[in-house]
Amino acid sequence: MFANYRQVEPDVYMELTGIAFEDFAVGQVFEHRPGRTITEEECRKHMMHALDLSPRNLDRVYTAAVHGRTVVPETWLLSVVAILTTKTFGRVVANLGWTNTVMHAQAVAGDTITAESEILGKRESNSRPDQGIMHVATRGFDQAGHLLCSYERRFLVYRGDGGPYRQAGY
Repeated sequence: MFANYRQVEPDVYMELTGIAFEDFAVGQVFEHRPGRTITEEECRKHMMHALDLSPRNLDRVYTAAVHGRTVVPETWLLSVVAILTTKTFGRVVANLGWTNTVMHAQAVAGDTITAESEILGKRESNSRPDQGIMHVATRGFDQAGHLLCSYERRFLVYRGDGGPYRQAGY
């Protein structure tokens, strides 16, 4: 149903970008794979870039005593989960808002993060005929299947015949 490639000529295929608005249906659930394993070094680097200098993040003695491993900052965890959705939602034009963001459990360095999204609603845009508005619930999990975070998101997405994709060849 959702082909990732279209044949350009014999033995030549072009990768498609995302799913078009009209191909989504309320109730569909998409698993976003592969997952992303987060290393301790990446956690520390992200914390330094974000100026998150709290002991719970940077002090190895403290984090070992409390968590056993370096904690993944919540903002970065949400970013990783959102990034995992970009293959499926590759035709997004703009984010309209995030709501109901909940951090359910702490991720730690070494966890492999996966995500899934459920289509909660969709409607055609009143002002942009080549786009539609999606309402999606996304959840992030660790490798054991524990729910780490969840959020709802509304965004504009191109229709199959809209946007730059046809002109660009994909």
